[in-house]
Amino acid sequence: MHVPEEIRAEAAALIDHHALGLWKPNDADRRTAVALYRFLETGQPLTGEQIRSTLAHAETAADVTERLLKLLRGTAGLLDDATVAEGPAGRDAVDHVCLLLDALALSRLTGQ
Repeated sequence: MHVPEEIRAEAAALIDHHALGLWKPNDADRRTAVALYRFLETGQPLTGEQIRSTLAHAETAADVTERLLKLLRGTAGLLDDATVAEGPAGRDAVDHVCLLLDALALSRLTGQ
């Protein structure tokens, strides 16, 4: 999944499912989102390398929901193709992924 429209659609679906309570992100999902959100807080654009680096940590990626993991890997691939990522569809897709990361990063840990 490196096609911007697919990434955007999947991110939007996860945002909706989370907002409606149909998907309850686990603690690994949230920790991954928080780690990526910290990159976003720098004001710099998210990169494929940042996503891969975050997912490389066993403590976060081992239990990440498969659907989120697939979305993030696809987003990393999209970001590696600067021409597509910087186009309108690519920017829209990445914006939706960032909105999802924001929502997850701000959600509570399930143990709390």
